[in-house]
Amino acid sequence: MAQEGMDQQQFMQIMQQKLGNLELTVQALMSVLQENDIVDEEEINETAQDIVEEMQQQQAEAAEGMEDLEDQLE
Repeated sequence: MAQEGMDQQQFMQIMQQKLGNLELTVQALMSVLQENDIVDEEEINETAQDIVEEMQQQQAEAAEGMEDLEDQLE
């Protein structure tokens, strides 16, 4: 049991490290693209916000569907 907890902790540390590395890579890539006038950060942020809102709406609809299904099964 203690080994399982350690494995989970190690996994989380590795995932956090990978996420941090990914964040640095994306920031560096965005900087290069902006310096070369290839992308507009404001436009990217607006598009990303639209995508996030759409995903949140889909998750909310899926949660409602699960609640309806649970109600039907009762």
